[in-house]
Amino acid sequence: MATLSSPPPSPLLDRSSSGGSSSSHMPHIPLSVSNVANLFVKMRRHRSKAKSHHIESTSGDSPQTHPSLEGAASAEKIPLEKNETFVCRDGVDTTKLLRAVRGALLEKAQTFGGNVLVDERWSCTICGPRHRSDGTFRVYIHYSANAARSAKRDPQRPVALDKARGVPGLMTILNRLD
Repeated sequence: MATLSSPPPSPLLDRSSSGGSSSSHMPHIPLSVSNVANLFVKMRRHRSKAKSHHIESTSGDSPQTHPSLEGAASAEKIPLEKNETFVCRDGVDTTKLLRAVRGALLEKAQTFGGNVLVDERWSCTICGPRHRSDGTFRVYIHYSANAARSAKRDPQRPVALDKARGVPGLMTILNRLD
């Protein structure tokens, strides 16, 4: 005849009940579902305080034109805007992302007959991995400029790159959303 025996006692209870061990200063916390859930909530809060932040950078309050194009662009200008969202991992190189968005905006300008961008303005917001367990960053870029014609070549770089702030690390772009 098979007899049912109770499970062995918890090793945590054995440690806390031994009077001479070094763990006697630790309070006895019963392991219940609610206590474990509270522990996970506390861990998430701590992690989010350490990593959650938004990094914002902008080219400035007023539109800027590259010094080489000052006065060299046509008077007829076509306003253009582009909003893009990138999902990156391990770091954010804002300079590269701005160059990519500006390049797409220049291609759009060429469809309208423009060959340079003037009166440029950009803003970038990097959202840290707050609620994402995979540690990815969401990068929101808004870029606006005017398309124009000029005898001079486009400088092929965004204005005010010295104001671009990023996250150190080797950036991997996982997704690019228009």
